[in-house]
Amino acid sequence: MSDARTQLQKLVKMQELALEIQAAHAVVDGAPAKIEEAESRFRERNAEYVAIKERYDAIDADRRERSLELGTLEETRKHYQDSLMQVKNQREYAAVLKEIDAAKASIGEHEEAILASMDEVETLKTDLEARAAHIESERTIVEKERADVEAAVAEAQARIGRHTAERAQIESTLPAALVANVSRVEEGRKGIFLVRVERESCSACHVRLRPQVYQEIRQASKIHVCGSC
Repeated sequence: MSDARTQLQKLVKMQELALEIQAAHAVVDGAPAKIEEAESRFRERNAEYVAIKERYDAIDADRRERSLELGTLEETRKHYQDSLMQVKNQREYAAVLKEIDAAKASIGEHEEAILASMDEVETLKTDLEARAAHIESERTIVEKERADVEAAVAEAQARIGRHTAERAQIESTLPAALVANVSRVEEGRKGIFLVRVERESCSACHVRLRPQVYQEIRQASKIHVCGSC
């Protein structure tokens, strides 16, 4: 087998390795975005849960506070009710009635607010329980996605190491000038340094080859570097 054919076979293998390395790098480089996408989805769901939980806590705290105040208002109303028997004139009687009416109004307001809050708290509690279960499920999914991405990255990094070492070994058996040309073309062509000749033209840049060059490529008698590439 001619040196040109042997070198061509090695270049084909190098191109395969280069594309494998490129694909593995894409996995590694794309990992942070995949993890962020999963975590962003979880943060969005969790933010909805937190907002409802804060609303639930605020309403429940207000209900408890109003219940305590309701006891105080009832005591106040009773105090003024008892003091009606001790008034000495019409003016004092009117003043006590006014305080009793004010206490009754506050009691009514608190009772109405407590009833309304109890209904809303019950609705929010049901919603929270459903969302809590969903969030735990979402958390498990996100953790699984992260683990899968991290495993894929570890496997890709291992491939990069193996393929890089294998390519370096192949390059060590090739002429330095050929390796330099490969590196130059590879950098300019985003990882592609070996292409087919189709219809007597370079399939990468579509420049037509000279007849002699085309024949040498067909016979695999010489390695050619496209002058246009």
